[in-house]
Amino acid sequence: MQRTRRVMLDHLKRNPGATLVQLAKAARIAPITARGHVDLLMEQGLLRATEVRGHRGRPFRSYFLTEAAEEYFPKQYDALAIGLLSSVAALEGETGIDAVLQHTAEQMASPYAARVDGKPLAVRLAVVADMITERGGVADWARVEGGYVVREHNCPYPSASRCSDHVCEIDRRVVEELTGAPVKVTERMRDGAESCAFVIPAGAD
Repeated sequence: MQRTRRVMLDHLKRNPGATLVQLAKAARIAPITARGHVDLLMEQGLLRATEVRGHRGRPFRSYFLTEAAEEYFPKQYDALAIGLLSSVAALEGETGIDAVLQHTAEQMASPYAARVDGKPLAVRLAVVADMITERGGVADWARVEGGYVVREHNCPYPSASRCSDHVCEIDRRVVEELTGAPVKVTERMRDGAESCAFVIPAGAD
């Protein structure tokens, strides 16, 4: 991002509701120049404005970051998740980590349970593909020799999956929960494959 606009975002992160004059001062530019940058940030959906009426004088605008702007600030979700899983494994052993993985998988599958209950396997596979796509994974499914395969073409948490097998295992169990069939992961993007492949054997339907 252009430096001046980045400075403005950083300032608003520390000072929500800053005015145009305050943003201009933070960026060390004239207010008239700052307005062009602010207008562009508004167009990009990174800022929202609230009109404030004081006791005297003309109303002025206060600016706030939008949810979209949060993408410009580093997050450490992956590191936190890996740390938590490692701590459970260290404190509770394999039994504890297995319970956590299973509970997590069941929680993730739960919102989709009604869509697969009593449905034929083809419908369940379609729901799985939709679920993965809705979570940012981009997925499809197909019938292949010996069974079926669901392919995930984009990993929503690549850093975490590279650091922990537990992350991939959660996804496998989610697919297993929703298909009601045994699932084997035969390809993984973390290992260099173009997609993650969740294979369901023939006869599962």
